[in-house]
Amino acid sequence: MDERPAEKVERLLRPEPMTLAAAEKTITMPIAKPCFGLGFKEEPLPFGDLRSEMLYELILCCICGGMSPLYRRLYDSGLTNPGFGGEVLRVDGCCCILFTGESDEPDTVKQLLLDEIEQVRRAGIDREVFTLCKNEKYGQLIENLENVEDSASQMADFALSGQTVAQQITMLAGLTAEDADAALQHILCTDRMATMYIQPDGTAPQAGEDEEDDE
Repeated sequence: MDERPAEKVERLLRPEPMTLAAAEKTITMPIAKPCFGLGFKEEPLPFGDLRSEMLYELILCCICGGMSPLYRRLYDSGLTNPGFGGEVLRVDGCCCILFTGESDEPDTVKQLLLDEIEQVRRAGIDREVFTLCKNEKYGQLIENLENVEDSASQMADFALSGQTVAQQITMLAGLTAEDADAALQHILCTDRMATMYIQPDGTAPQAGEDEEDDE
């Protein structure tokens, strides 16, 4: 059989403008409780740049993760549910940082979140919280290796980005709070922020109705 010639794949990405299509939007869906999303458009990350992506994730963990002071204040005051949090959404040629959750007072949560981001930007990442978040991330990487299915999935994800789990762990170990402070100076800017409100359309059953149906 004739040997197949090597194919060269070239990624041609249309430049992503840093402007917003809309700064605010409200939609309705069949949900029981109002939801919201707060998104920040960021500069696209180069292909294979998992370091920046991991650093952004650590920053989000420090700002609104389960071990952050803000998360506890929001949860204790009943403003958000346990699912509230941030995530990095990154595809080729585009990157954004999202904060999502359920809340009857999304504007209050939004303002408290923006205040916290600005406070952390001025004062710097809390070093103790950063260490806790870093250890948590390290634990997640190691924990996934204890299960064959999770381990295979994790290794496949990293392989598609040209890295191994060992390289990820080494990369994580090299990240510092100073790196997070420097990155925070140019991300999560309000001029690239958009808000999404999702309101119930009235068709979803309420919690009390589900319990009555079960009875």
